[in-house]
Amino acid sequence: MDALRSLLWVPGAALLLAVLLDALLSGLQAGEGHLSRWIHRRVYAAVRGLARVSGRRSVLAYSTVALISGTLNIWTALLWLGWSLVFWAWPGALEVAKTGQPASFGEVVYFVGYSVSTLGLGDIVATSTVWRVLTDITAISGFFLLTFAITFIVPVAQARSARREFALLLHRAGPDVQALVLDAVQGYPDGVQGLLTDLHTQLNTLDAQHLSTPNLHRFHEHQRGQALDAALPMLGEALMIIGGALDMETPRGLRRSLESVDSLTRSYSRVHSGLDAPVPPPPDLQPLCEAGLPLRSAAEFDAYLREHQAFRRRLHSMARSGFWCWDEIARVEVSRP
Repeated sequence: MDALRSLLWVPGAALLLAVLLDALLSGLQAGEGHLSRWIHRRVYAAVRGLARVSGRRSVLAYSTVALISGTLNIWTALLWLGWSLVFWAWPGALEVAKTGQPASFGEVVYFVGYSVSTLGLGDIVATSTVWRVLTDITAISGFFLLTFAITFIVPVAQARSARREFALLLHRAGPDVQALVLDAVQGYPDGVQGLLTDLHTQLNTLDAQHLSTPNLHRFHEHQRGQALDAALPMLGEALMIIGGALDMETPRGLRRSLESVDSLTRSYSRVHSGLDAPVPPPPDLQPLCEAGLPLRSAAEFDAYLREHQAFRRRLHSMARSGFWCWDEIARVEVSRP
């Protein structure tokens, strides 16, 4: 038993390195390391499973809190456990100040807890210079973890705010695809060009944030008006109508906007690889026809949609990941004219 105990510092040191390196990578890249990616997948799967079992999509909206708190709590627990194993591996490394007796395992865990939190209570003390130095390093590692946690949380909070702002902008422009297209054509001084100009910078920012922090695709909202997993499919389908159904000159910036939305759906697919959905039905163009918008033939539009089937499938899959029905995103064509 003593021989086995003396080897516990090896897994302890491995845990320390794994946690600190993962926190460092997550903070510097504003993304996720290998450990945090593993944590995110398990926590998200649990939240999603609970939402599916309960039948309440509101449960899914707590994924942000669950992911961030779960990551921070597991980082802290593993750092705590790692240092506990390091100190426990050497009998007599710590002793109780009042009695001079070697610390028990529970007392070692208690000592590591207040050292990591930098409280330094002093009722358990290190017995030699080496262990006193390690105690200082324990406190420093706790301070580093707190610093890395802040650099991890702040960019994520900023990105979530940008997601909600973008979704709200689109939702106010139109609650569904057809309304968004009509608002773009009739509600902007420069028509569709005005909408694309407004969205260009925000789309680039969102694309960059989700490429560096794919975990953002696991965030959901309570209200549809603030949900990117509803707004982005709506925008993508609206761009399909603008590019393939409206009989007008292709507006500048349409290709770039489509590329940004496509990139966002691809980074989404890498996160939600098991949530594929079928190609959604063609959108209903009757509201646009009734509003007097010039339209291409149904055959031309059908051919255009077939060229973008994979893109539209990813849009549908994104909406379904947030438990949104496609009918909430777009009015679909019921029958051919």
